[in-house]
Amino acid sequence: AVVSTQSTGGKQRNNRRGRITKTTAGKSRKKEYQKKHKVIIKNELIRKNWDKSKTLKENFAALGLVSDVNEAYRSTHHKRAKDDEVEEGDVAQYQAMVGEKTAVVKQMESECKSGAGPVIRHYSPNECALWEGLVKDHGDDYKAMARDKRNSLQHTPKQIKRKIEGYLKFKSAEGRTKMGCVG
Repeated sequence: AVVSTQSTGGKQRNNRRGRITKTTAGKSRKKEYQKKHKVIIKNELIRKNWDKSKTLKENFAALGLVSDVNEAYRSTHHKRAKDDEVEEGDVAQYQAMVGEKTAVVKQMESECKSGAGPVIRHYSPNECALWEGLVKDHGDDYKAMARDKRNSLQHTPKQIKRKIEGYLKFKSAEGRTKMGCVG
């Protein structure tokens, strides 16, 4: 019988089994993720008043905003009575819960009231050529436009009517860009 000098005995195996190794991979992965995925706040007003030392919920509360709309709605609109009947809340309860409006909220409301004006959809030159050609050939006959071979996207007559009305609004608007069609 051949006797090996290496021991595969139980003591070494038990030592290996009992060892607890600490890994720091999770911590380093979390730090890398936080470096790559920074929170970007697009609203300039909120960005100016944001406190980086606070959590998201704390920041929203300080700004007078609600972080979870569903929770705020549930807490004010659907209160369960003792006999499991749902009672509808009113706006006064919600306003009492929120308190007075902060300066940030007042400023945001004033921005909304001033308004940015209507958004005009811009049409590509190919789209402009299509609608111009269809109107030139068929006039107001939207059924004929729907059967036309240039209608490769197979728009229905109602869709074509709606799109041509939008195109005519775009054409009459003064704020056309260089990317839009000319004519």
